[in-house]
Amino acid sequence: MRKQSVNLWAVLVCVVIGQVIPALWYGAFSDTWIALNGFTPEQIKAATSPAPYLASIVSSSFTAYTIAWVFTKIPVKSSFAGLLIGLLFGVVFVLLETVVKDMFSFKPLLLSLIDGGVSAIVYGITGSILGGWRKYE
Repeated sequence: MRKQSVNLWAVLVCVVIGQVIPALWYGAFSDTWIALNGFTPEQIKAATSPAPYLASIVSSSFTAYTIAWVFTKIPVKSSFAGLLIGLLFGVVFVLLETVVKDMFSFKPLLLSLIDGGVSAIVYGITGSILGGWRKYE
């Protein structure tokens, strides 16, 4: 029996997707997100630190690798199964936790859905890629 292992190329693609999808998402919801956070456009334009982008790359790397590793243990054998499990992880571990945390911070539900929703989508796409693009030793 072949043993499934982590496909680092698939993980790398997922890391890139983990940067592109949120950029598009927040671009689409930027005005709403800025207003719900109480920021001004000037504050957003003045924010020039690369730290959030670096943190996003590191976070995406750990997330994609961890999902890939979990998929070798389950094992996930198709893109569709990966999509469903990725969505499950994204909704349960990120979206719902974001909603609860934001409720305690008195933040609007729409803000929680914007911030947590993109993660659920990225987790689903990541799961689909990792489920379909498997590697065997």
